[in-house]
Amino acid sequence: MRSHHVDIAGLRIGEGYPVRTMGVINLSSESFYKGSVAIEKNDLQQSVDKMESDGADIIDIGGASTAPKNVYNTPDISEDKEIQRVNTALKIITDRSNIPISIDTVSSRVAAVALDLGANIINDTSGLKADANMAKLASSRESPIVLMANCLTPCQSLRTTLESLSVSLTLARKYGINNERIIVDPGIGFGKPPEIDCMILGELDHFLELNHPVLVGISRKAFIGSILEQPDPSERLIGSLAATSIAVYQGVSVIRTHDVRETRMAIKIGESIRGKKIISQDRYVSDEE
Repeated sequence: MRSHHVDIAGLRIGEGYPVRTMGVINLSSESFYKGSVAIEKNDLQQSVDKMESDGADIIDIGGASTAPKNVYNTPDISEDKEIQRVNTALKIITDRSNIPISIDTVSSRVAAVALDLGANIINDTSGLKADANMAKLASSRESPIVLMANCLTPCQSLRTTLESLSVSLTLARKYGINNERIIVDPGIGFGKPPEIDCMILGELDHFLELNHPVLVGISRKAFIGSILEQPDPSERLIGSLAATSIAVYQGVSVIRTHDVRETRMAIKIGESIRGKKIISQDRYVSDEE
């Protein structure tokens, strides 16, 4: 069965379209990779300009770190503080760029504010499980949404990761979220043992079988640091790019990254090995066609 396509402000995501890059801008000083943090107006403007020039397809902003507390000791912040950060940033970004914007949050209040200010897609790392109103919001606003596998405690196997996504997809259907608005994310990282992250990365075909575009976020994550013995996220770029090519080769549709320019190069390698050639920004042609 051919997977559903998702449209984000005119940007088509899914099988038959180029792999898209989702560039990360963190508005929280608590974020695990400090190189992605942009809090001051000038820093935020420079980050947006660089992502645009580097070729980002989507900009993902988050006002609260979603890094696992058991790994990075990230503190909790209030919903009001998260809204304040997102409010300020979105006004700056939408004045400066027309790139589609993703709001990375598990809060329906934050997501609603972001959508009102011009965000185009919700990125819910809880998979609709943290806030009972998130599914209602996505349905009523007809917003595209990324549903991440989240077992609430770290998933400990490929099976439990897939089961977690199945629960999220059931919730989405229950509240009337259209299949053509759903992207799935296996949730690499988020406190899982490195060997489980490696297993998921090597068996992404199971997630493709859900018939939704697949997004993966592997940029500078802890499992890469564990493999390379690099505790500092700033030293994990090369490992991130290697993992990116592996994911693209298997057929994912979106790569979430802190490093847009370098990631686009890794994507080209994965696409070429997979046997796809881009003939335009909108369509692929395979070597067999």
